[in-house]
Amino acid sequence: ATSTPPALVLRDAPLPGLPRMPSPPLSRTVGITQGALTSIRTIIARSDPTLETGGALFGHENALVITSASAPGPNAVHQPGYFLRDLEHTQLAADRAHKVDRSQWIGEWHTHPNGPPEPSPLDLNTYISHLVDLELRFQRFIALIGSPNPRPHLSAWVLAQSPDGIELHRAALALTATDQGSRNQMPPGEATEVQHRS
Repeated sequence: ATSTPPALVLRDAPLPGLPRMPSPPLSRTVGITQGALTSIRTIIARSDPTLETGGALFGHENALVITSASAPGPNAVHQPGYFLRDLEHTQLAADRAHKVDRSQWIGEWHTHPNGPPEPSPLDLNTYISHLVDLELRFQRFIALIGSPNPRPHLSAWVLAQSPDGIELHRAALALTATDQGSRNQMPPGEATEVQHRS
């Protein structure tokens, strides 16, 4: 017997592949430490801008805070429209993150060198498969998608389970100080260019 996949309920987010609409309001805020943001920025800057790159995000799901981000790993697959992280490398990064502050895998980040920084249909299928996998026990899944061209920036997305299906929300990205938990919101599309503000 085949099971019916959950409905994708688009709340505050455009459906990929449809004509461009005005940006939806930001209905969630995802925190990110300066260290995690710097890791992502550095990896993007050192990568081939014509190929996708990315990694895993670690942190605390209940607080929607990213405390660290992994590199793709030496055995990752990089193509113009596809990225697959090195799973062995990611597991080692997950083990390190858990030892530091009990962080868990809460999402993924990757680039779209030739497209907008929003989830593609392939991305959505991947994220939804993580959410419905009972062994993973996700309630929410965070996705950061970077666009290195023409000016580097990141967009944050949150997928969450709800009674209606799976909701997709566009989110604000905010620098979070690990010791005080304060958040300084970054303007949309400026995540890789804004420094921590006091």
